[in-house]
Amino acid sequence: ELLLKQPKVTVIIPTLNRYPYLKEVLHDMEQQDYTNFEVIVVDQSEPFQEDFYKQFNLMLRVHYQEEKALWLARNTAIKCSNANYLLLFDDDSRVASDWMSNHIKALDFFDAAISSGQSISIANELLPENYRYFRFSDLLDTGNVLIKRAVFKSIGLFDRQFEKQRMGDGEFGLR
Repeated sequence: ELLLKQPKVTVIIPTLNRYPYLKEVLHDMEQQDYTNFEVIVVDQSEPFQEDFYKQFNLMLRVHYQEEKALWLARNTAIKCSNANYLLLFDDDSRVASDWMSNHIKALDFFDAAISSGQSISIANELLPENYRYFRFSDLLDTGNVLIKRAVFKSIGLFDRQFEKQRMGDGEFGLR
């Protein structure tokens, strides 16, 4: 039912000096079967390549951020979005065309506020057994997660004390 309502989704992608990877990510976004979305990229690259973004056929907003800070980048994009659904993604991941619609279906089917997807570090690696079925997640991977805005209103944004550490998403997930 939620998929039929076509709520607006904002895909949030922080990036830092990874234009070749980001190019593939944005091409994957162009192929999504779900269409009511925008992409906000928070680019921290040096040098910043504003023209890079002109090649994509997307509702795309780019914010340049001088400070190299992942949690600041995610928080900035969350604040800039007016969507009720925020899909956090990494600048070097690849997804199928039904990625976004599957996240929305999961929220709806399980009446959930968060759909925490999987991330695999090595291309074509076999999925671990516990990734092969729907279940309550034991972690929150900010590289592949759809979160209702109400969650951020309830528990706040990412804690900047975890900049330069990998624990920012873990701490958020615990909250």
